[in-house]
Amino acid sequence: MLQRFERKLEGLVEGGFARVFRSHVQPVEIAASLQREAADKRTVVGAGRVFVPNAYVVELGPADAERLLPYEKALRRELAAMVEEHAVEQGWSFAGRVAVAFETAEGLDTGVFRVRSSVVSADDGLPRRPVAPDRTAEEPHLVLRTGPGADGERLVPLAAQVTVLGRGAEADVRLSDTGVSRVHCEVRRDGEALVLADRGSTNGTSVNGRKVRTAVLQDGDVVELGATSLVVRIPGGGR
Repeated sequence: MLQRFERKLEGLVEGGFARVFRSHVQPVEIAASLQREAADKRTVVGAGRVFVPNAYVVELGPADAERLLPYEKALRRELAAMVEEHAVEQGWSFAGRVAVAFETAEGLDTGVFRVRSSVVSADDGLPRRPVAPDRTAEEPHLVLRTGPGADGERLVPLAAQVTVLGRGAEADVRLSDTGVSRVHCEVRRDGEALVLADRGSTNGTSVNGRKVRTAVLQDGDVVELGATSLVVRIPGGGR
């Protein structure tokens, strides 16, 4: 995951991160520290459900903070997405939207940083300097996690009433996976609910490892078709 994160950042700024941060704090070091912070602060609640912090603040020394400034918005967004993806893989939940902020700490030397975290409910707002709103993130969507094309963290919007997934030209979302049928499955918006329906695919459609013909999707569910898996993201529907 950290390698994918680093490749994505390099693609966003054409390698700029590697040049700017040489001999200073590296973004991948921050990402690894956020993963450890989430793991260290996880709390088990009823029925074995695990909650982790959703608000993270990275403290940087003045020199590192100055060098990071031109990339801050993109880096905060990608770090938050990385924390969320890591939590999905671990089966962890959040109390609200994940956000990462940066602060300058005058006493920190170049190359040194600190991370602190807290739990911020959806009603409490976000920490200082929150992630800018993203129209895609405000709508239900799928995140392509494994399978062809997954390296780019591809987001599959579900804004239409019906979204068809498949390998053929007639699909709304085309997946270059030979294990996926030309018209494999569809996701319907039924009021507030998202309903997945298999469209008679050859290899079938699974949700959280169980083959289904139809299923009401919840935030964090993993949909599998062929060698492709997609994570369901429903804003405000954290599990």
